[in-house]
Amino acid sequence: MPMANLHMTLAFLGEVAGDRVNTLIALGDDLPRDAISLRFDRIECWKKPELACLRPTESPTALTRLVGQLNTGLRLSGFPLEGKTFRPHVTLARHVTTAAPSLPVWPVLEWQVPAIALVRSRLTPDGSEYAVLHEWALARQ
Repeated sequence: MPMANLHMTLAFLGEVAGDRVNTLIALGDDLPRDAISLRFDRIECWKKPELACLRPTESPTALTRLVGQLNTGLRLSGFPLEGKTFRPHVTLARHVTTAAPSLPVWPVLEWQVPAIALVRSRLTPDGSEYAVLHEWALARQ
């Protein structure tokens, strides 16, 4: 993955009509902005989506609450959700064909999340391109 593409997806919506973007921005305006600090301490390889990803052993309460409120708002606003359980991760590589046990990361990577964003992704022959449509700053610890 190119460094510029590293991110954590909180909810994947697929194609969204342009006239619905303001609904998503209003939904983001109502989300909690508590500080979120992640402690990435392992790498996992997932066989089905063929990913290698960086993962925290623990999901902070503030992140779990944020994702729960986001999903509730999306559902109430009529957006279809994937139905998968949220597992915080940052994808490091795609098309990984061998599943491996969880591997420890040393040194552990601490990430104070500065903001959440509404991002549009576009698949190109060179890979995904991301454009931030709106951003909300989170509190600092």
